[in-house]
Amino acid sequence: MITIAMVVISWLVGRQYSPTSWGPDPLAYVLTALIFLPFVARTRAPVVAFAASTSMLLVFLAFGYTQIAFNFWAPALLLYTVASLRPPRITGACAGALMPVLFWAALVSNVAWYVAVAEAVLIPLTAWMLGNVGRQLGLRNEQLAVLTEQLRIEQELRTEQAVTEERLRIARELHDVVAHHMSVIAVQTGVAGYVFDDDPPTARAAVDTIATTSREALAEMRRLLMLLRTDDEPGDTALSLAHLPELTDRMRTTGLPVTLDMDPADTDDLPSGLQLCAYRVVQEALTNVIKHAGFAATEVRVRRDAEQLTVRVANDKGTPSPGAEGTGHGLINMRERAALYRGSLSAGERTGGGFVVELTLPIGVPG
Repeated sequence: MITIAMVVISWLVGRQYSPTSWGPDPLAYVLTALIFLPFVARTRAPVVAFAASTSMLLVFLAFGYTQIAFNFWAPALLLYTVASLRPPRITGACAGALMPVLFWAALVSNVAWYVAVAEAVLIPLTAWMLGNVGRQLGLRNEQLAVLTEQLRIEQELRTEQAVTEERLRIARELHDVVAHHMSVIAVQTGVAGYVFDDDPPTARAAVDTIATTSREALAEMRRLLMLLRTDDEPGDTALSLAHLPELTDRMRTTGLPVTLDMDPADTDDLPSGLQLCAYRVVQEALTNVIKHAGFAATEVRVRRDAEQLTVRVANDKGTPSPGAEGTGHGLINMRERAALYRGSLSAGERTGGGFVVELTLPIGVPG
């Protein structure tokens, strides 16, 4: 439609222009149509369209027409299209070919030679400059589209990674909750069954411990389920090093002689995630003591300096609890937790018997 409109407008200008109207000359109208018809292919083949239009303008001038109408602008507009779609070296060649044609067209229109030179130079250069700006904007848009797609893919990968890490974190939490509390319940169930007839007070105390431990396990399970239902952080309900006294007290009620050496003031300002990591390691280590050393004497020591937090759980040699075999995942989970905070965990036999677990977590230099 644009091409047809340009042809019709050029016909009207050429017919009405005074004093050198085309009048009824059919050749002028045909040549004018041929000058503008290449606009149909300007986006698919801009260089070919430009060459065709410029050639037809040369033919038009060769037939001696001095009334140019709008024909003068057809190659100039197509040069703009070439500049917007093709590299500068191609546009430069097209601009160089157009300049003498425009100079001839200006001369036959009876303008001063210096005006003809100005038109022949400035019009192609202006079309080239404007078209090149459009080409650069197009290239930048393509680059932005590529970068946007890359960012989208990276965001999806980060989201998938975050989901995977969250699932692993929840899995570790579930393991720690179930392994610790169920180990305590299993040991106390064995004690209650062993002394049920001979020592009812001890059996009753074991049953009370089982009830307390079960309630605590349910509370922690509810906390984990709340984490799955909301995007919020666990906040004040998260376990921390401040809960270690409660943990050791609970373990003592099961019969494990455990002592805690920690100054709460040294750890209350540590990040919540790091504190949860340390708490879970202590919990898992104490669970392993019950499983593999029974009621051996155990010491939990927490130390914090300017650069790191150190947690040590050491127990004497003991006798494994019957029916409390582990799956072997405890130490793996503890090491994974330590790795999340760029820490390290060592575990092994003590000299003279027993076992020791030591966790080291970097906390950086304050300030």
